[in-house]
This record gives sequence, C-alpha cells and structure tokens, in this order.
Amino acid sequence: MDDLTTVASGLDNPRGLVADRRGDVYVALSGRGTDAATPGMTAEEAAALDLPCFTGPEGLTCLGDTGAIGLLDTHRRHRHARGTVRFRTVVDGLPSVAPPGGGNALGVTDVSVDSRGRLFATIGLGGDPSLRQAALGDDDLAAQLATLGRVDLRRGTVREVADLGDVEAETNPAGGTVDTNPYALVAGRRGHVVVDAGGNSLLTVGRDGSVELEHVFPDELVTVPPPAGGDGTVQAPAQAVPNAVVRGPGGAYYIGQLTGGPFGEGAATVWRWEPGAEPEVYADGFTHIIDLAFTPDGDLLVLQIARRSLLYAFTAGDWTGALFLVPRRHPDERHELFVDDAGEPLTDEDGGPLLFAPGGLAVHRDTVYLSNRSILAGGGEVLRFELDD
Repeated sequence: MDDLTTVASGLDNPRGLVADRRGDVYVALSGRGTDAATPGMTAEEAAALDLPCFTGPEGLTCLGDTGAIGLLDTHRRHRHARGTVRFRTVVDGLPSVAPPGGGNALGVTDVSVDSRGRLFATIGLGGDPSLRQAALGDDDLAAQLATLGRVDLRRGTVREVADLGDVEAETNPAGGTVDTNPYALVAGRRGHVVVDAGGNSLLTVGRDGSVELEHVFPDELVTVPPPAGGDGTVQAPAQAVPNAVVRGPGGAYYIGQLTGGPFGEGAATVWRWEPGAEPEVYADGFTHIIDLAFTPDGDLLVLQIARRSLLYAFTAGDWTGALFLVPRRHPDERHELFVDDAGEPLTDEDGGPLLFAPGGLAVHRDTVYLSNRSILAGGGEVLRFELDD
C-alpha cells in the first residue's frame, strides 16, 4: 500500500463508489437529512415545525434534500499533478433521511456504471416502505427512497427504474418485519444485481425495471459479544444484512453481509453467486462487511465498517475499520491492510484510527479509492492509495 492521500473531504456521509472506464470516480453521498432538524430536537418539536420525520433505529429521523452524487475527476488532463484531483457535486437535491445533526444518514447508498457507461444509483430507506407515504409527506422526494434509478448527468436528476420498496411491501420474502434498504448494486448482463440490506434479499432488476427475487439470506447463529452480555459461549440469531455486491473476474457475483444484532464478531461471509444457482461461501470469518472490490489481479478487497463488534462503536465510539485482501488462489487466507508491523491499526495525526467507519471501495487499475468517516455529516472523506506490486 503506497501513496496514501486524502482526495476529498468535508463530505456528508459518503458511501459507495464506482470508477468509470476513464478512471473518474463517482461517490454516493447519503446527505445529512434536513438542516431544520437540529441536534437534540424531539419528535414533538419536529412535529410542531411540520417536519417530515419518523422514529427509526437511530431515533428521530427526518427527511431532507441533502443527498447527492459527487465526482472525483481524475482524468489524465489533471494527472500531471496528482494532488490536484478535483471533486465536485454532479447531482444534488436527492432524498436523505437522518437523525437531527445529520450523522448516520441514509440516502444515495451506492452507484454503478453499466457497459454503456450509464450511471445508476440506489437510494436507501432503512424501514417500512409505507413510511414514505405515512410519515414523510408522500411527495416526490419521499417517493425516491428505496428505489433504483438512472442518473442523468446532463440534467442533474435521477429517474426511477424500479421501486424496490414496493417489492418488499408486496412480498416481504424474508418474513417478519417489513423493512427495506437497497444498499448496493452492480451492473450485470441484463440490468443490475441489487442487495436489500433491510429485506435480506438478493434481487435482479432488468433494464425494463422488472424485479426478480434471486435469494433470501436467512438468519444465522452468532456468538454474543461481551457488550451484549456474552461470555464467548452464548449464541443468538442475527439477520444476515447483505449490503455489498460486486461482479468478479469470471462473471460471478460476490455478496458481503454486515450481520445484525447482537453484532457478533467473525460472523460475516462473502458469498459467491452465479445466476440460476444458490449462493455458496467464498470466504468467511469477517466482521461487519460494508463493501467489496476486486483488484486487477483478481484478489478481493473486503472492507469492514468496524474491526470489532459494532456494539463497541455504539457504546464506546470505537469505529475503527478494517480492510483485508483475499488472494484469488487462496480465498481461505487474508492479509490486513492499514495495520503496522505489529498488526495494530494505523492511526491519524490526532492518534485516532486512520480507518474510521469506512463505507465504500472502488478500484481502477492499481489505484484504490475508499470512502472514510462515512457516518459523519460534513466530516466524510475519500482516501486514495496504490496497491503494492
């Protein structure tokens, strides 16, 4: 890992990234909800202001138009000075739901470029799709939540291709609570492959917007971590929460899972899926996968939003992330990046973790782009580094 540098900063909850053929990188920006919802605001105060809000996993959650898509312009005409990569917003005014203060937002969660060079995006939600009508005003902004859309860069708009929230509402394939959060997508042979982290489902979306359910990821037993009262022997069921998908060198798809509460460590799996077959384990033993990307050599990069149980993040603020390289010829092995010779996480100039709640990956040739501090409003960034030979 060489030439680590920050190429964009001051971003609102940056998440998934994708590099186009030229090497320019698009960045999903989940936004910061609405600025009218100030830190400490109560549901009663929000209602008095007639703000579109609901109570979600993060507590009071409000809708705004701060979601966006950014572009890292790395085209060769700028590469005579590598420090002058330009970042600019190419689409704004997109939906974003977030607690007051704007952290941990959900909005544009991922971006993808198809074989024709067209840009697509998923917009998440993290709740029952009926919230769009019942709690968020039933307007055009709310209607864009839980959808897959095609991005028109000339007009700066996103046009709906498929309403994935409706699919969850109508079929609820995993059973239990109706919950949708389309979190990641990748261009496929005839459209897109999407993972719904809320619905625990793997979907294909055709070019005509038709949606097919390909697989439901079942709950699995995980070891309860100490912050939840575990002693290393107690197990409890956890939802799979698939939230990363990438197409591999051979054409198969690889899916990463976060795993939900009680947030056991070492319980996240990378699945390999070929259309028409059941997913099979490719590599396992990870903790809270947030994104995947392949290198030109066919090695797999696995990004974890947290190095330990997310309960340590929720209770102690430990958002130290991790990045692993899984060799193509030996997927049972892994090599951790962003650690020192003793295997300890690298730190920044302030002594904090260099990887803090990382959120997304993109690879172009031997250059890796990584969204970092992905849960912060105004504090997110994109890192760039070169892979070792």
